[in-house]
Amino acid sequence: MLVRYHLLTLPVHRRSFAGYYAAHDREVESLRPEVEKEWGEPWDKLPPHIRLYWQDQWYWPPWFFNDVAGYLRLGSDGVEALAADLFLARRYFPATAPERFSRPPGLPEEAAEVVYLASVSRRPIVLGDNSSYLRALAEIVDEGRETIRRQAPSLDRAEVWVPGFDLSCLDLARADAQLRERFPDRVARDPTSG
Repeated sequence: MLVRYHLLTLPVHRRSFAGYYAAHDREVESLRPEVEKEWGEPWDKLPPHIRLYWQDQWYWPPWFFNDVAGYLRLGSDGVEALAADLFLARRYFPATAPERFSRPPGLPEEAAEVVYLASVSRRPIVLGDNSSYLRALAEIVDEGRETIRRQAPSLDRAEVWVPGFDLSCLDLARADAQLRERFPDRVARDPTSG
């Protein structure tokens, strides 16, 4: 695990926002004919309270919180690079992966464990230069998405979520500098230096 100074954690979703709700709409479309058959009326002719009842029954919880497969933990390596570690819910590992089965003893069966999957390649930064941090962040998000899609076949449409605002609003260089000041001992020092 390469991250020494944690800057951001971004959720990894099984699919995009649009993909989640398109799957919902397909499910609803497949269920409507049964209700129409039961009531003997087309969907649009059913009483509003009946349509509302079934819409409530077919409701899927919000995408952002409920389609999460894992996380990308981004930070600096304590030297001159940004790095990221990928974590994935155990159930998304391939069926033969040891991570899928090596559960700690005493853990409830329904526990949703998120475990380490891989590290993303370090990307060089220039300390104090926020644009170098943002370039590195964009590259890391892209590599993280591809790593998850490659290593977890059931997540071939996985997406690393990034905020909808322009990332230049984030001052990662300043945040990294503050973390380095507050926690200077997170990086092993060279014993030969004074």
